[in-house]
Amino acid sequence: MISLDRILELIQDIQWHSLDEIKLIVSMPSDKLNEALYFLQKQALIDIKDEMLKITYTGLKFLQLKS
Repeated sequence: MISLDRILELIQDIQWHSLDEIKLIVSMPSDKLNEALYFLQKQALIDIKDEMLKITYTGLKFLQLKS
């Protein structure tokens, strides 16, 4: 769960971030990272397009609730 939170915290600036950027910062095997990103996308916490991702409004609300 910590890695999922970390991903959301990294992209909370509402800008598009490359998958490569996230891979460099989040210490996680590629297959696990892909699973994590799929989960976040399925929960509508992130948008993914052309190997770029950004947080959604729902993702931002989740981060606020977590604090």
